[in-house]
Amino acid sequence: MASDLQVKTSPRPQSRLALEVVVPAERCQHSYDKAMRELCRTVRLPGFRPGRVPRTAVLQQLGARQVWITALEQLLEDTAQDVLNDEDLNLLGKLQLQDSFDALAQRFKPGESLTFNMEADVRPSATLKAYRDLEVEVEETSGEGMLAFALEQRRREASTTVPLERTTAEMGDVAVIKLLPLREGLEEESPLPREREVEVDLEEKLDDETMARIVPLIVGMAVGETRALPDDANGDDGKTENSTPARQDLDPENGTNRVSFTLCGLKARQLPELDDAFAQKVSRLSTMAELKEALGREIDRQVQEDNRESRQDALVAKLCEGMDVELPQSMVDNEMEVVKEDRKNELIRRLGLNPDFTFSDKLLEQLEPANLEEARRRLQRNLALETVARAEQLTVTETELEDQIQALRKQLKTGQTRKLDSRKLHTFVKTGLLREKAMGWLEEHNTFKVRAAMVENGEGGQSSPAPTIGGTDAKDG
Repeated sequence: MASDLQVKTSPRPQSRLALEVVVPAERCQHSYDKAMRELCRTVRLPGFRPGRVPRTAVLQQLGARQVWITALEQLLEDTAQDVLNDEDLNLLGKLQLQDSFDALAQRFKPGESLTFNMEADVRPSATLKAYRDLEVEVEETSGEGMLAFALEQRRREASTTVPLERTTAEMGDVAVIKLLPLREGLEEESPLPREREVEVDLEEKLDDETMARIVPLIVGMAVGETRALPDDANGDDGKTENSTPARQDLDPENGTNRVSFTLCGLKARQLPELDDAFAQKVSRLSTMAELKEALGREIDRQVQEDNRESRQDALVAKLCEGMDVELPQSMVDNEMEVVKEDRKNELIRRLGLNPDFTFSDKLLEQLEPANLEEARRRLQRNLALETVARAEQLTVTETELEDQIQALRKQLKTGQTRKLDSRKLHTFVKTGLLREKAMGWLEEHNTFKVRAAMVENGEGGQSSPAPTIGGTDAKDG
């Protein structure tokens, strides 16, 4: 902040800070002179060349009060920016003027000091009840059994399907269905096809929520038959109020039906043998032994990474249980925008949509409560880690900071790098590194009570994507 400003601060509720700012007479005079020069340059008056209008003519044409108002507006803007740039104040968002502008205009005089009041959100200070010597319960997974599950996934990916003569769907079949996507939540002129044909494995467990609801409805259908998935108002179990399977025929005028599908055909899946030929087909490895060894290493790495994330999540959740903090609204609003963008990108990725796809206002409104909860969770997590970093006086060296900044710049395009504010980038990277150090400190100074995760696939593995080899897939191993 400029050294000529005098600022007195006092805390306000909801992590806000009141500021009394005294602007010296020299700055007020400078603002007036600057405004006058600008007006002389831009005002157009008959008989004067552009940019050559004298002060007396400007004052006669506009009036002294208008010149003062112009000077005051610029003075307030420049002063607010200087105050916001003061890192010691730790202000967020925009400063809000608390005095009436008209009252300030009456008091403002070039060559005299001016005092005015402003308020802004401030980065909150969190209070933790305890953050060391805690016993944290955490659920961790084991790699046992995951190799068989990973091989089975690859086996299915390399499988082929053959048509069935049977015309009634049974569990275990591969059903070819024509699916009409969600009617609600999508724009009428969207890049998503109105109909698409997909193959669905009729299994008891599927990761995709919509498909998991459709599968029980497909079993028992005849080829050529059309059914509809009822609206969520009828319950998530696919049953109506009468507790009977919701397998009514499609009613085109029924606005509550969100998904309809037609059974177009049935197939059987043929799985390849787990032999050396299979290993060569799905990877660049020569034998099954080599494939199993490579997958095993990747599974171990993935399990360690997942378990570390589980420990960190459980530890931070424990800290946040006893944390006292007031989140300012501007901070929540900013984080909400980040969450919305993350959720949008995730939905686009999962649904295979065009990156420019636009979701309807109704769907975005439905996601609002979940987005708000996630935004608050992220903020509480970050503030808890920052509180630990301050309490333990953790620091980041200049070398660490510069290395991380350079690594981040390399990930960005040249145009994006030019637009970066170096001061904000410095603060962003430093804060991130401090959070990482705080997390490492917490892991060292707390203990974990581990319990095994519930098994969903195989004898010890969880339902998860097949591990990759070498960070891509087995073919790049």
